[in-house]
Amino acid sequence: MKNTPCGKRLKKGQTALRLRVWLEQDEDIYVGIGSTLLLQRIEKLGSLKKAAEELGMSYRRAWGKLKKTEERIGKPLVEMKKGQGQRFSLTPYGKDIMEKFLHFYLDIERYALERAREVLDMDVCACSEFYRNDTE
Repeated sequence: MKNTPCGKRLKKGQTALRLRVWLEQDEDIYVGIGSTLLLQRIEKLGSLKKAAEELGMSYRRAWGKLKKTEERIGKPLVEMKKGQGQRFSLTPYGKDIMEKFLHFYLDIERYALERAREVLDMDVCACSEFYRNDTE
């Protein structure tokens, strides 16, 4: 069975798998799906403001999430593009952690879908915020 997305709204009778995955260190989130999605959108759009809008959060909340993640990790994840105003790009480390966590999350989602279908004997669809083709 294919890993097809459900879309934002489920059809009547449709069953969705929804996962929230994060890694903790010292009882605080180290990296998770929220920060990974934010990095993904920044890379795609080149703008923190547009990334925040696309994810339905305020610029202030997105900036805070980004700075808090950088503080916990101890490395910058984004950098301003010189000569391009408020344009952002991911640092090499930011891109690396985003890609690694994205693949990790999608592997978990694939396994969870297979198990849900097998154990529950149901047609379950993936409802993650991103899909495999985002990493290709």
